[in-house]
Amino acid sequence: MATTWITDATCLTHEDGGWISARRSIEIASGRIVALHHYTPYIAPEDEVIVGTGLLAIPGLVNAHTHSPDNLLRGSAPQLPLELWSLHSAAGREGRTPRQCYISAALGGIEMLRTGTTALLDHVRISPELDGACLDAIAQAYLDLGLRAVVAPIVADRPVASTLPLDSDDLRDLDLSAYGMRALLPASEQIAIAEAFVERWHGCEQRIMAGIGPSAPQRCSDDLLIGAAALAARHSLILHLHALETRAQQIMGHRLYGKGTVAHLDDLGLLGPKTNLAHAIWIEGDDLDRIARTDTAIIHNPVSNARLGSGFCPLADYLERGIRVGLGTDSACCNDSNNLFETTKWAGLLHNPVRPHARWLGAAAALRLATQGSADAIGLGSSVGNLAPGQSADITMLRLDTPAFTPLNDVVRQLVLSENGSSVVHVVVAGETVLRGGVCTRLNESAIWEEAQEYAARQHLANCQIQANARKLAAPIEAMFARIGRDRSTSQ
Repeated sequence: MATTWITDATCLTHEDGGWISARRSIEIASGRIVALHHYTPYIAPEDEVIVGTGLLAIPGLVNAHTHSPDNLLRGSAPQLPLELWSLHSAAGREGRTPRQCYISAALGGIEMLRTGTTALLDHVRISPELDGACLDAIAQAYLDLGLRAVVAPIVADRPVASTLPLDSDDLRDLDLSAYGMRALLPASEQIAIAEAFVERWHGCEQRIMAGIGPSAPQRCSDDLLIGAAALAARHSLILHLHALETRAQQIMGHRLYGKGTVAHLDDLGLLGPKTNLAHAIWIEGDDLDRIARTDTAIIHNPVSNARLGSGFCPLADYLERGIRVGLGTDSACCNDSNNLFETTKWAGLLHNPVRPHARWLGAAAALRLATQGSADAIGLGSSVGNLAPGQSADITMLRLDTPAFTPLNDVVRQLVLSENGSSVVHVVVAGETVLRGGVCTRLNESAIWEEAQEYAARQHLANCQIQANARKLAAPIEAMFARIGRDRSTSQ
């Protein structure tokens, strides 16, 4: 088998707890890094060569939380709190065909490759019902692009209106049967669809892995949560779910369980090393102890948290307790981007105003969360997230003759705080060059964009009635917000 070489590049490696940059030539074979040479050895004529002179080679970024169906909804939802925002986004993604799901996943996948992401976890919401053909199409899109992906189908069996801390007066005289109180597939049927997907795709070409993704505790019956956890245990999968993203979700947990949501998950046995809690903003009581004790991972989504006004994730507290943390962009409809460079910068800066400077995260730590932290959290282990012999050859290369790196004073600081993905020129996944010269090598980008535009326009018209049905919940949610605001001001 031919060897691939990246010659004479500035390589960024994580060693002895810190980042080190040095000129090296990277030898790659069978999808893995063989060595980082101090010089360029003899290269056989049949070997592939990427000239790395003037390039920075870094571990590929890992996006630990995104939602591919929302890529066709970019820019469609106004700036609103999550519960109101979701009325626009959820209704907008309904009724997709498998081809539309493929295009939506490919659209985000191209953006991620072009901004240096080599692996991701897609928390896939198929509406109105989970559909195996749509899940297959999404996995196929990532395989066609050459990305490394964990595809975690979202399951949920509580009607929308019953997942919110609404009062009976909020819903008086409203007909919510078409959206807010619409029945969903039984838990057993959803688990069966998800398990069939796992059996078809988990481990495919060593690039596609499956997971299972309960939407959030308050959106799932206990039977569904337990069934999802059992599925994850049977196949050794990641269990990935939203948790405590907003104050309303915190309140709803107490209504449903008579205790905090994390405490309830712990009682059900859902916390553990293969469990991801996305957002985890409104934790309380002994939640930090429970998360740390069970080695549960947190996925921090700073841009969408700010976009939706959800609150500040207690990131410093998680890290100080040794809790594993990864970074996610969240969806292109509540972040407006799949660019993990942007997210990494936000993670490094957003918490500064509310923390003493001694507890600031900093650029080096933020970059580690976007690489090794995310890879570990979503089940890719220690073989992804660094440039070292034996590691998977998932490598992003950036031009150094760009504004972000000129003059070059501190590689890590400038990579995190100055770079926005525009310097990315080549991307290698599992030893294969899947982005060359800033262009995907496996799919026609222009054709994907053209088809995406066509589908988005068509879907907007098709979903007008669904949007109207969803908007019936807007007034009750506004009343809920007003009540939450009064309750908080009274308790202070």
